[in-house]
Amino acid sequence: MIRIEQLAKIYSHQGREVRALHNINFNIETGQVFGIIGRSGAGKSTLLRTLNLLERPSAGKVVIDDQDITSFDTQQLHALRQRVGMVFQHFNLLHAKTVIDNIAFPLKLSGKYTRQEIQARVNELLELVGLQDQGHKYPSQLSGGQKQRVGIARALANYPHLLLCDEATSALDPETTQAILRLLLDINKKLGLTIVLITHEMQVIRTICDKVAVIDAGEIVELGDVVDVFLHPQHAVTQSLVAENQALDLSVLERSDQDADRHLLRLSYVGTSTHEPIITRIAAQAGVDIAILQGVIGRIKDTPYGQLLVELHSTQEQSATVEDLLKNAGVRVTRISAAAEVH
Repeated sequence: MIRIEQLAKIYSHQGREVRALHNINFNIETGQVFGIIGRSGAGKSTLLRTLNLLERPSAGKVVIDDQDITSFDTQQLHALRQRVGMVFQHFNLLHAKTVIDNIAFPLKLSGKYTRQEIQARVNELLELVGLQDQGHKYPSQLSGGQKQRVGIARALANYPHLLLCDEATSALDPETTQAILRLLLDINKKLGLTIVLITHEMQVIRTICDKVAVIDAGEIVELGDVVDVFLHPQHAVTQSLVAENQALDLSVLERSDQDADRHLLRLSYVGTSTHEPIITRIAAQAGVDIAILQGVIGRIKDTPYGQLLVELHSTQEQSATVEDLLKNAGVRVTRISAAAEVH
């Protein structure tokens, strides 16, 4: 649905040029939930806003449905923005209008719908976002999560093909964040809607996204399926973002390096094998004790995964046998030590 080609954005500031984006290239498929993650100032908001030309790129192309939108005139751009919904970090609701009026506003603005059609669409959206009983309230009477649900309903009002989410959960508490993410995932599945979101939280990416682009200093430094990027991060920025949720205890590594018969392995696996007793089976098969020092079993969107730090007290030959057995069982194995940087 979306193709970004050699995108660049340069600002002029006090007589000098500031590069916000440089040589951005990636594709987003129809119906996909695509995440863009990076630290503050990395360029993710600028990148998101090029997808509806709220930020016009200095170079490169933004191709949506085989049309280069950077060449659109004013009328074409107006039509595009009706097909692209946007959800904001701080809701951006009209405080003097009710929930119903906030959702109806873009429908009235388009001039394409009768009063009856607007009312029917608003009722449909209130039910979709779970606010059937809140229509006559004002934003000041709503919780943060409810305000964001209104923002999502408003963004969906004009039947968009694409939904852009600009840090849509960063102003919410963790429980409300999960509820909003579940709502977005439900909308994605029910409507087949393509969603692009930006965040600085890897947990958000892990919960909802199919693919992720990691941006740093205006450049994409890592790109791929969320499962691959989350479990096997390659770039230092990605490793740092992942490590915030899965930090290892370095004192464990130091203790293990003091004994030549102790071997540390990091194990990663996905799918149905996550819930199988692989380690118990292989420990018995190899005649080796395997201690689980740290780890997590969870889900990356719809995919179960496990990532464990384990310790073997064994000979080098026994350790090699265990590694082979694990790999044959579909487990990705990395041998690590205190001397190596661990993420």
